Amino acid sequence: MATDASSNSRPSDAARPDAARPDAARRNVETGVPGFDEILGGGLVSGGVYLLEGMAGAGKTILSCQIGFHRVRQGEKVLYMTLIAESHDKLLGHLKGLSFFDETAVAQQMLFVSGYHELMQDGLDGFLKLIASSIYDYRPSLMIIDGFRSAREFSETELSLSKFIHELNALVAAMDCTTLLLAPLSGNEPHPEHTLVDGLIELNRYHDGMRRAREIEVHKMRARDHRMGKHFFRIAGSGLLMFPRLEAHCAQQPGPVDLKARLGFGLPHLDNLLGGGFTQGSTTTLIGPSGVGKTLLCLQFLAAGLARDERCVYVGFYEGPQRLIGKAEAVSIPLADAWQDGRLIVLWQPAIELAIDEIAAKALATVKQTGATRIVIDGVEGFRDSALRTERFGLFLNALLHQLREAAITTLITEELPLYSEPGHAKAVRVSALTENLVLLRYAETEGGLRRMISVVKQRESAHDTSLRELSISSQGLDVIEGSPGAAGIQSTPGLSATLQSRRKT
Repeated sequence: MATDASSNSRPSDAARPDAARPDAARRNVETGVPGFDEILGGGLVSGGVYLLEGMAGAGKTILSCQIGFHRVRQGEKVLYMTLIAESHDKLLGHLKGLSFFDETAVAQQMLFVSGYHELMQDGLDGFLKLIASSIYDYRPSLMIIDGFRSAREFSETELSLSKFIHELNALVAAMDCTTLLLAPLSGNEPHPEHTLVDGLIELNRYHDGMRRAREIEVHKMRARDHRMGKHFFRIAGSGLLMFPRLEAHCAQQPGPVDLKARLGFGLPHLDNLLGGGFTQGSTTTLIGPSGVGKTLLCLQFLAAGLARDERCVYVGFYEGPQRLIGKAEAVSIPLADAWQDGRLIVLWQPAIELAIDEIAAKALATVKQTGATRIVIDGVEGFRDSALRTERFGLFLNALLHQLREAAITTLITEELPLYSEPGHAKAVRVSALTENLVLLRYAETEGGLRRMISVVKQRESAHDTSLRELSISSQGLDVIEGSPGAAGIQSTPGLSATLQSRRKT
């Protein structure tokens, strides 16, 4: 139930010198919001004042309450002070639908106070006295002031607002009470509080045609090396979920790998072309037109790893898990048991409106949790075309592949080529330029019909055979036929020769 504090104030007691802590002793305050502490550079600094700006509906209130209830779970008290905002009863009613909400903590550890009367009657001085007396009475470690725009509007001059924020800073620092100020988005218009607060955080929405996405950006963060730029977040039943932009991650040196270790397909003739297989921790693009066998080769690669007691992950955008496993079993690639017992994880996301940072975070977390050594990303063009802000996809994919290299994960990516040449296709992100190895699959027309052909275009860190071979797919499984087919009567599918030359130049 909402409570109101007395307007009797004791600011001098609240700001007494013996309550202050030296700056060197300021502790870290974790928000408990997934991904947020990483964006902030570790969390908030105790006793700091942070301005959280955003348009209506951006998620400011949910974010602040999520942080508040997290601090409550750590055994601390939180003071939520409202100005001209929704009533406490209405606010609590909305929060009940979120899993972080703890009704038993309300009015015990999570305290709600209205400052509207003091601000209307006595202005900023009266409001500051209410804050001081409330902090003295409740001793919260976190204070949230919702509706800070009202304080801005009630200030007679910019100087008076600056004086209020300066005194608020001194008060909460002395009492070691971390403070969040919630206000509407001010755009490019400067305000005194922007320079006086310890951190400035913006919640906003990005739109592309009919599509919308929520984004967060930290403009300022004292004493923290925060992640620059915009980052995607969404609101779920558990509250806000934030996903730091992958390319903003500081690149680390890749982990140690055994360059002599080879990870193959379990197909002797194909592995011979590859010099025994791919180097551990390398990335490979399987490139070719639709239906040529890229996905089946990826599944064969995963099956070879499972046969060696490795853990594997498949990330796909077109075929659901049951259809995918059924497709593999139809050509004698045994994956059903491994999928059922968890040795093979299938992460499937339809290629619609994708949050690429969320998919990447889920894939990296799955690899880490399972100890996987092989991963397949099947259908990168669906990944790219369905993403918001497609202009960053090249940098994003490069960052994702680098993190997989850091973890010594051997990666296969499939990329679609047009069956016939298509104007403008060369403008797409060339995934093959980001990977160490490139395997080309194509169709060839012969006197006997249409054949699938395979060749190794490039393979760094390893000798390989560039010979052209036929890829056979039947109910008995996959096989690469030994010996090059006769050149007479073979004609490559139109458009692929030019594409291959382009890839070689890249």
